[in-house]
Amino acid sequence: MVTTKQAPAGSTTARPKKRRMGGAGFMFMLLLLISGTLALGGLGIFVPVRLAIPQERLISLLHGGIADSFEETYVDGCVAVAGEDGLRAITRTRRVTFFRDGTTLEVTFSGRPVLTNACP
Repeated sequence: MVTTKQAPAGSTTARPKKRRMGGAGFMFMLLLLISGTLALGGLGIFVPVRLAIPQERLISLLHGGIADSFEETYVDGCVAVAGEDGLRAITRTRRVTFFRDGTTLEVTFSGRPVLTNACP
């Protein structure tokens, strides 16, 4: 059985105020999400091959996982660069990922022209 008692006249009760983070917590999570997105974007600009691996993992969640993956790097061609003597080789890195549902993802990255003995 629950009973209630009347407080004496003139007395006050001090209750602590409820503090909620409502808007601040949301803004903090939004700030973390934006900063993470910008960090991955910056990584993609400077090192695109490293960005491809996390993207593959995220895409694999939708396709049942990764069945197989391989990567090959080859010299695609030789070009003459102004102000440099000799031909420069352009390398291509081809990364192919096979997912368990039968789909594939193929990404090709082009390298900078570099001096190599692959070009005559």
